[in-house]
Amino acid sequence: MPTFVFIRQSRELERIRGADTHAIESALTKYYKQASVFSGEGHSMLASNSKAASSSTNLDSDRTRFEQLAQQRFGNSTEGQTMTTIRLRLPDTASPVSLRLSTDRTLNDVRQLLCETISTLKTNSFEFIEPPAMKIPLADEKKTIQDAKLTNAVLTVKKI
Repeated sequence: MPTFVFIRQSRELERIRGADTHAIESALTKYYKQASVFSGEGHSMLASNSKAASSSTNLDSDRTRFEQLAQQRFGNSTEGQTMTTIRLRLPDTASPVSLRLSTDRTLNDVRQLLCETISTLKTNSFEFIEPPAMKIPLADEKKTIQDAKLTNAVLTVKKI
């Protein structure tokens, strides 16, 4: 039997057993009105929201600016320097950002650039997560990319 469970912030709000379309529509309407604006990519089952679209546009411009500044700051290699690419999954964006930098750089350098360019990360604390779900300790952020064994890594930037 189909079961629909409505959850917000790890708390079950309502459970509907069976394909009762009226109850499901009623629950969607009830909880949609209480929901905050969704700033990621996606589609609502109800009305569209222009505020979410403008938020997404800001994130795209921040992301573009981040990529440009990262290229300027980290992209130039000198003779004998080993380069790597780190892919960052930023909050509220669907596709990762590729960051080319020397293995002598640190995650602390990346953190500083993120704080300077991504508006949502300027005021919010965040951490780096290495898949599947390993938090990278702050002490390891001071190690070089090579010493931290993060060459060609895919990291998630998670707001705390």
